[in-house]
Amino acid sequence: MYLKKNLIALFTMLLFISVLYAESPKIGEFSGTKQTTMPSWFMNSFLDFSEDIESLANENKRLILFVEQDSCPYCHAFVTKNLSHTKTKEKVQKHFGVIDLNMFGDREVIDTDGEEFTEKEFAKKHNIQFTPTIIFFDENKKQILRLNGYIDIPQFNLALDYIKDKKETSLTFQEYILKNKIQNSALISEPGFFKELKNFMRTKDSKKIAIFFESSNCDNCEILHNKLLKDKTTRELLKKIDLVQVDINSKEAIVSPDKMVYNIKDWITILNITHTPTIIFFDEKANEIMRIEAMFKNFHFQSIVDYVVSDAYKTESEFQRYLTKRADKIREKGIDVNIWD
Repeated sequence: MYLKKNLIALFTMLLFISVLYAESPKIGEFSGTKQTTMPSWFMNSFLDFSEDIESLANENKRLILFVEQDSCPYCHAFVTKNLSHTKTKEKVQKHFGVIDLNMFGDREVIDTDGEEFTEKEFAKKHNIQFTPTIIFFDENKKQILRLNGYIDIPQFNLALDYIKDKKETSLTFQEYILKNKIQNSALISEPGFFKELKNFMRTKDSKKIAIFFESSNCDNCEILHNKLLKDKTTRELLKKIDLVQVDINSKEAIVSPDKMVYNIKDWITILNITHTPTIIFFDEKANEIMRIEAMFKNFHFQSIVDYVVSDAYKTESEFQRYLTKRADKIREKGIDVNIWD
């Protein structure tokens, strides 16, 4: 009898476990991360940026901060493509000193204003949301240019030439780009996707608005339209807000979300737009929420849109942390997440 009771108890336990196992959802796979080995020619630094700037100035060089994070495929692409491209690498080594920082790191750094932080505190202070973020400084410790996210080799070389030749004294980076690019075709058309508006003013009854700043002869604009905006989930998310397209070379005037009248050339200067496409999201009160101004794969692009339309930015100020949470939620439903697809 005792043996019989034990067998029944054991059977019941095994049945219970098997039911639990059967009901437990399969966790989706997570892939696309890439580990990056930083180039050996990056600077060995005590992370006192004022000291580094002064030392580099004596060699007629300028400082680049390369802000990255572990497992970042965009950082890996930048190092293995941009910084491994022979002419680009030679240009960087000749005219710049590069220091890498981990946006979630704990090393102590001294900012150009003398304040001391850990790497992650520095990243938070400077509102670094994407990696890699590349920051250029002049000899007076002033930040000249900041590139938020991965950009391709030609665009990176434009930035390098602009900084090494000290063009910031006479031209904005946007003016420099326009001067060095051929513009001779129309924007990519998306009938029915964008609203035909020149008045972007927000009122109490308005939705959020995403403004797509684009140019002709823009390879990354083609990737945006032919790949990222073809995704059904992304398009469904974007239906929740107003969408408009602006040609940065247009001579037309617009009404901005905050009810100001500008010609487009002046407006993009005020907004400091240095890359096409740039997408800026504004809330219902005309406040800028965030912007996309680099190349992203589908998961990151869709996550930025979701971050905005879901109002997640109101409760989670650090986009990278939101990104991790969103990936986990998707995987909990048994769906695979590939951040480099």
